[in-house]
Amino acid sequence: MKSEIIEHITQLEKEQGIQILIACESGSRAWGCPSPDSDYDVRIIYKRPKYHYLEIDEKPDTINYFHGKLLDINGWDIKKTLRLIRKSNATPFEWTQSPIIYKEVKGIREQILELCKIYFQPRHIINHYKGIAKNSYHSQDMTGEIKLKKLFYVLRPLMAAKWIISHREVPPMDIPTLIKIINDSSIATHIQELLKTKETVNEDYVHHIDPLMTEFISKEFELLDALKIEDSVAVPSSDKLNQAFLSIIED
Repeated sequence: MKSEIIEHITQLEKEQGIQILIACESGSRAWGCPSPDSDYDVRIIYKRPKYHYLEIDEKPDTINYFHGKLLDINGWDIKKTLRLIRKSNATPFEWTQSPIIYKEVKGIREQILELCKIYFQPRHIINHYKGIAKNSYHSQDMTGEIKLKKLFYVLRPLMAAKWIISHREVPPMDIPTLIKIINDSSIATHIQELLKTKETVNEDYVHHIDPLMTEFISKEFELLDALKIEDSVAVPSSDKLNQAFLSIIED
């Protein structure tokens, strides 16, 4: 499938007149919890020719492309990406850490990740992950049966928020690494077992949630709700983002 994905993103470059700077996985395959029938969530950061950024009229800064039922490609123009980094948006933080890379311009991923760290605002990212976890939590019956896929939609952001609270740094995107933040070995072992199960079952597999997980999730929400997150530190000026933008579109 990788060669097919590379063919599609190469064709996308030609059709759209863009250069893809990064093309990566962002869904369950990158999170380390794929099912045999998981689709491919390919995310891209791209740039257009320099003159595009000098025109009066703004052009679309997102691209969406679908092929069949399994391939979903979408992403952002580099200018949009850098603007979102200034706001400490979590998405570029994750894309630049993806363990599955289909294409990248040498050095660009490290450059963007470094900018993410500079503009990292713990309060914004914690609230982001808390919101994702709560939305997923409230849409499910967490006392009975649940699609295993949906359970990870709650667990991963909870662990990411826990990581930030503990380390005050950009959290990893993949679940096997995030598990390290859990001190309770019984919880960590149970999540690892769930990962092994998900590797063998399809996306529609329904799992009977263990009370151990229900209690863990409830406690984590209680901790987040009680957390007094200090105001973010002053956001640095946009100078480094402007410098990065100019160097990227000049190349």
